[in-house]
Amino acid sequence: MYTSWTWKIWSTLGVILRILFIDIPLDIYRFLNLQQKNVQGQTVVITGGGSGLGRAMALDFAKRKAKVAIIDVNKEGGLETVKFIAAEGNMAKFWFCDISDVEGMKSTAKEIEDTFGDADIVICNAAILSFTSFMEISNELLRKCLDVNIFGTINTIRAFLPKMENRNDGHIVCVCSIAGWSGETMGLSYCTSKFAVRGAMESLQMELRDRGLEGIKTTTLYPYFARTPMILENNMRPTCTWFPFMSVRSCSRRMVDSILKEKVHAFVPSYITLIPFVKNFTSLQVTRSLRNYLGVKYLASDPSLCKLRLIEMSDFFRSPPLFWWFVIVPALAINYISYANPEAALHIPLIGSIVHTIGTQFHFVTLLTNLFALAAHIGEALYALYLCHKANISFASTAKWVVQTFILGFPSLSILSRYKAKQRKTN
Repeated sequence: MYTSWTWKIWSTLGVILRILFIDIPLDIYRFLNLQQKNVQGQTVVITGGGSGLGRAMALDFAKRKAKVAIIDVNKEGGLETVKFIAAEGNMAKFWFCDISDVEGMKSTAKEIEDTFGDADIVICNAAILSFTSFMEISNELLRKCLDVNIFGTINTIRAFLPKMENRNDGHIVCVCSIAGWSGETMGLSYCTSKFAVRGAMESLQMELRDRGLEGIKTTTLYPYFARTPMILENNMRPTCTWFPFMSVRSCSRRMVDSILKEKVHAFVPSYITLIPFVKNFTSLQVTRSLRNYLGVKYLASDPSLCKLRLIEMSDFFRSPPLFWWFVIVPALAINYISYANPEAALHIPLIGSIVHTIGTQFHFVTLLTNLFALAAHIGEALYALYLCHKANISFASTAKWVVQTFILGFPSLSILSRYKAKQRKTN
C-alpha cells in the first residue's frame, strides 16, 4: 500500500488539508491563548538549584507557592537557596546528589516523592561548562562533561518519569542551550552534550505522543549566555553583534514564563531562533558570513586558547587624500548634469557653457560617458568587495570600502589592493 502512487497522492492531499485547516488553526489558537499555569501546591524539582539560573528559577517558583525540591552537588549553595526561599515564608528542601549517579538519582527522586508528593514539574538544569580546543581537552574532563550534561539529564528524567506515566500527567523541562543548535570553536564537550540533550528531549516528546501519553508535557529551553557563576567562573565574557549577555534574572524570568505556558521549544531571548533558521535554510558560504556577522565570541581562561591560531577579521579602512574627493565627485556630478539637465549646467562657473554645449549637441556621447562611468564604478566596487572577502575584512569596513570605491573608483581601490598585496607577502 505504502509504495502505491495512488496512496501517496491521496496521502499528500490529506496531509495538506490537515495542515491548512486543522493544524495551523489549532497552533494559532494555542499561541493566542497561551497563559501561565498555576503551580500553587505543586512539586517542582530543579537540578542545579544551588546557584545561577537554577537558583533564580527556584526563587520564582517558590514565590508562586510551589514546593521546590533542589538537587545539587553544591551543598552550600543549595542550602543557601533554601534559606532564601524560607525567609520569604515559602517551602523548599535541598537534596545533595550527583545526577550522573543513576542509583543516587533514583534514591533522591523517591525521597522527594515521599516528602513533597509526586513531582509535577522536573527541570533538568544542572550542567558543567568547559570550552577547550578539540585536541587539548583531556579525556577525563570530556567524559565528566558528557556524564553530567547528557547522562545526568537522562538519569533525572528517568528517575521521575515512571510516576508521571502512571498518571499521564507531569511536565519535563530541560535547560538546553543555543549551543544545542550551533557548534562553536572549543565547544567539543559543551556543544556536543547540548546537541545530545536536544535529541533526547525530542525523542521523549515523540515517544510520549506515540504512546498516547500527551498529558505529560515537555519543554526544551535554549537560552543564550547569561551571567551565571558557571560562565563567570570560566572567565568567559561572550560578545555578539545583536544578542545580549543576559542577566540571570532576565534570563530566568523568560524561562519560567515559557515553562508555565508549557511551550515545547523556547529560545531565550526569542529572536535567537534566527540561528537554527539560518543554519537550516542557508548555504555553506552564507552560513559562514552570517556567523561572522553575528560575531559570537568569548574569552576563556583555558590556556589552550593561546595555542590556537584563530583567524580574526580586520577593521582596516582608509580614505584617499581629500584631493580625490574634490576632483572625482564634482567630475561625476558634472558628467551627469550634462546628460540629465544641460540647462542647469549654465549655472556652473567657468565651464558651464562648455558643459551645456556638450550636453545639448552631443547628448548621445554624454549618455555613453555616464554609462561607462557607472559600469566602471560598479565594477570597481564589486572588485573591492571581492578584495575585502579575500583579505578577511570586517563587514562594517567592507561596506565602507564598497561605498567609497563606488564613489571614488581607482584611488580607493588602489589603497585596498596594496593592503591585500602586503597581506599576501606577510602570510
